Amino acid sequence: MFGIVYGSDSDNKIMNRFVDEYELWCNEGKNPDIASIDLDFALDLQKKRLDEKGVKIQTAFTDKETVKNEVPVNACTAYDMGECKSNIASKTYEVTEKYFKDGKKKKKIKDRFFFYTMITRLENRNSEVACSCPNCGAVSSVRELLDGCKNCKTRFIMDDLFPKVTNFYFVKTYSLANKSTKKVLAPYLLGGIAAVAAFTVWTVVKDGTFDPATANMLYEIGIRVIPVLLGGLLAGYLAWALKTLFGLFVGVAKSIPMIGPHFNCQKRLPWLMKEVNPNFSYEYFIGKVLALLKIMIFSDDYTNLAVYEGAPTENPFGDIVDIKYRGVSKLNSFNVTNGCCYVDMTVYATTVKNKNSSFRVKNEKFRLTVCRSVNAMDDGVFTMKKVTCKSCGASFDATRERNCPYCGNPYHLGNDDWVVVSFGKG
Repeated sequence: MFGIVYGSDSDNKIMNRFVDEYELWCNEGKNPDIASIDLDFALDLQKKRLDEKGVKIQTAFTDKETVKNEVPVNACTAYDMGECKSNIASKTYEVTEKYFKDGKKKKKIKDRFFFYTMITRLENRNSEVACSCPNCGAVSSVRELLDGCKNCKTRFIMDDLFPKVTNFYFVKTYSLANKSTKKVLAPYLLGGIAAVAAFTVWTVVKDGTFDPATANMLYEIGIRVIPVLLGGLLAGYLAWALKTLFGLFVGVAKSIPMIGPHFNCQKRLPWLMKEVNPNFSYEYFIGKVLALLKIMIFSDDYTNLAVYEGAPTENPFGDIVDIKYRGVSKLNSFNVTNGCCYVDMTVYATTVKNKNSSFRVKNEKFRLTVCRSVNAMDDGVFTMKKVTCKSCGASFDATRERNCPYCGNPYHLGNDDWVVVSFGKG
C-alpha cells in the first residue's frame, strides 16, 4: 500500500542489534561489532573529537522495546558486480541525547527520527572485499579469513563476517505516530486541572458570598470537583494540541524554501546519472555523501585522508561534536570530465557545536563536490576499501590511509569509490 516496501525479519534483527551497539558506543565508547571497517573509522574520528573536547553524548532510543518487533521499511536495494548486496532499512524512534562537558550535563535533546541503516551482505565467498578479523582486528580479504586469518590463524564462517552495517543516519520527523501519549499528555492534563482549580477558587473568593465558617465544605467541593476535573482535562488537552500543531506548522514553514531544490535533486540526479550508471540508487548515493560529510567534519588532518583528493586545506569545523541530516539535499552541478564523474551538492544538516562549556544547536548547509571514476560505476556498493597496493602488492587498510605504508605510493580511492574533491560551508 502507498508504495511502501518492507524489509525482512533478518533486517529487523540487525537493526535492533545495531541500535543496542550504537547506544553502547555513545555511552561507553565501544565500537559496534556489526559495523564495517569504514563505519568504524567514521565513529573513531567522532570519538576522537569528543574525547579531545571533553564531551560525552549519552544516547537512548527510548521506545526501542515498543518498536522492536516492527518490520523496518526498505528504502532501496543496490547491487555490485556479484560481490555484495546492500539495502537501506529504516524505522522511526524517539531518541534522547544528553550532552556532557567534563562530566557535567549541559544539554538535553529529545526528538523523533527516521533512523536509516545500510545493511550489506556478501554474496561471493571468494571475494577480495576487505574485512577486519573478528578475533584480532587484522585487515584481510574475506576469502583469506574463511581460510584462516594470516595474523592469528583463526578460521571463520561467512555468518561471522557478514552482514555488516556499513552506514547509518538520522532524519528528523514531525510525525506524531508511536509517541508515548501518556508521557506527553500527562504534564498538560495535570497543568490544566491545576489551572482550572485555581481559577475556580479565585472566582469563588472574588464573589464574596462564600463563608468558610458556615459553608458545607464537603458539599462545596463535591459540586465543583467533577467540573474542575473535566474542564482541566479539556483545557490541558487543548493546550497540548495547540502546541503540537504550532510545532508542526513551524517545522513545515522552515522546510518550504528547501522543498523545491530537494525535489529537483531527487528527480534530476538519477536522470543525469543513468548515462554513466544505469543501476544508480539515489538513496544509496545520499547515504554515501552523508558518510563522507561526517568523515570530513570529524577528521582533523586531511593530508593522509583517503576519501579526500582536493587541494590542501584545514578543517574549519572543529567545534562540531554531532551532526544529523535534515533530509534535504540540493544539486548544484553535474559533469563528466576525463573519465570522472563530478557531483556538486549542498547538504542541509543540524549540528551540535561545543565552545567552552556551552552547546549550541544550529541548522547549517555544507557544500561538497564528490568524484568517482566512470569505469568504477558498476561497482555500486563499494563500501569496504580494497587493501592491496597496486604499486607494491602490500596489504593495508586504505580506509584510514591514503599512502601505502610500505612503498609510500598513494592509493587513489577515486578509482574505486566516491571521494571528496572540495568541501566547505554551503
